[in-house]
Amino acid sequence: MLHKGIIVPLLGCDIPTMKIFILPSSVHCLNLGDVAMMEVTCRRFRNFWPDAQIYVLNDAPELLELYCPKAIPVRPIGQQAYYTTVAYLSRIGRRFASPAISELDYTWRHNWPGLAEKLVTARSGERAGAEVRNFLDLVRSCDLVMASGAGQITTSFSGASALLLGTLEMAQRHGIDTALMGQGIGPIDEPCFRARAAKVLPKVDLICVRETITGPPLLDALGVSRERVVVTGDDAIETVYENRREALGSCIGVNLRISWYSDIPGDFVAALRRPLQEAATELGAPMVSVPISRHPDEDDSGICERLFEGYSSVPTPDNDLTLVEGMIREIGRCRVMITTSYHGGVFALAQGIPVVAWLKSKYFAAKLYGLANQFGVGCEVVTLEEENWESHLKSAILGAWKSAEQLRPQLLEAARSQLSASKGAYERLRNSFAAESRMQIRVNLQHR
Repeated sequence: MLHKGIIVPLLGCDIPTMKIFILPSSVHCLNLGDVAMMEVTCRRFRNFWPDAQIYVLNDAPELLELYCPKAIPVRPIGQQAYYTTVAYLSRIGRRFASPAISELDYTWRHNWPGLAEKLVTARSGERAGAEVRNFLDLVRSCDLVMASGAGQITTSFSGASALLLGTLEMAQRHGIDTALMGQGIGPIDEPCFRARAAKVLPKVDLICVRETITGPPLLDALGVSRERVVVTGDDAIETVYENRREALGSCIGVNLRISWYSDIPGDFVAALRRPLQEAATELGAPMVSVPISRHPDEDDSGICERLFEGYSSVPTPDNDLTLVEGMIREIGRCRVMITTSYHGGVFALAQGIPVVAWLKSKYFAAKLYGLANQFGVGCEVVTLEEENWESHLKSAILGAWKSAEQLRPQLLEAARSQLSASKGAYERLRNSFAAESRMQIRVNLQHR
């Protein structure tokens, strides 16, 4: 594919500016795991192409400026309005499990985008129509449309993923390169969403997945060539490893996600509190809160306050927990990490701290079993529906604490290996652009 943007100077020609459109998992920047992956993507691209225009789908410009300076925010309303206005066929298709009907909604929008824009304007006003127009113009003008690290291509987040897949398909129709970096993919068990993924993902130029258990077999089943797939681990490992402490800490880090997709109800906190506090008391260990998500409807920090009720040793944070580096260093105070959040695990394991994962949902099981497999050791999963889960949880915490020093070198080596794979995948992406730029130069020379 010949790119519009990155052509090396030729006999005094100007250099068109490269344009990259990044689709992150969180447009609000309220989940530090998503932010960490987005930061790494923006930083690496900026190092590759210092003059590139990097656009990020974002609804919190002040936070984007904090985390990714010089990135250009793109309001998500244009994408949302374009794909959801008058989306009757999609809804009918999902209701009757008919992918053929559901797919018609994407087909007519991509074939007649002007009609979709007029419908949005008629329904929601000129401002919404202008947002759609700006979104379409941006996608068509880019050299690369890609998603930064995420765990959203799964049934649990099929709505958000449908927007992502639609945007990737639009780019593909205009001959623009597409990529997915640092992805957790699956499970997908909804027929219409699976058909959508099977249509778009095989045409993505490069798909980087975080683990080997769920992602690669699912991509095989969806018809994606293994030549396009690379297992990289999580992109955030770079920031974690660079900010690791030289020695293990003495605290227990705690994260619990109460949300519709974790399947852990709020009234379960009291049951979890007992084995957690028993283990911490036996070890004489302070407990620190690790609030990866600050979304109002799933604020991790408030849940930890309930878990810590009645426990005497809960030190105040030493670091700014709104920053990725601050959260990583706060976890660095720990000897063991207990988490539902996938990135609570990444932020610990990649700096040599063992993890106990407590979970109920299929969504988190896929993520955390995959993470455990990537590191090989030091991540024990406790499912909260198994028999005797309380005794298993307590023994897992005590065992992780006891083995932490022994496991640390192996965990750090696994982090280095995944970091190398992640960097290599980004280099592959850069080299593909460099090769195609040389091709463009040859074409230009032939026409002189």
